[in-house]
Amino acid sequence: MIENIVETDIIGSNTVFLNIPEEDYFLSYQYVTKDAAEEITKNYFLMRGREGIPEVKDIEFNEPLHSVRITLEVKEQEGSYKQGYAVPTYLDITRNNEAD
Repeated sequence: MIENIVETDIIGSNTVFLNIPEEDYFLSYQYVTKDAAEEITKNYFLMRGREGIPEVKDIEFNEPLHSVRITLEVKEQEGSYKQGYAVPTYLDITRNNEAD
């Protein structure tokens, strides 16, 4: 299930959404509950090496989209050792075609 979770971060906010496909969620859980959301969130943060302290604010089943959405508030972790990084907007794939 963890590999199919789509994380959405709100820029300038500490709100994060975890979107889980319906079939993945209900393969492991029978009901949409806060306890299930907390377990999923804990496992997701551990497996992804995601920093911060997540707090589950809401969990809801969106039947038309066939997904379960967990709303989190992620607090910064004190003593964090990881630095932020920027994802490049393009890749420079030029090659140096020197003759050997």
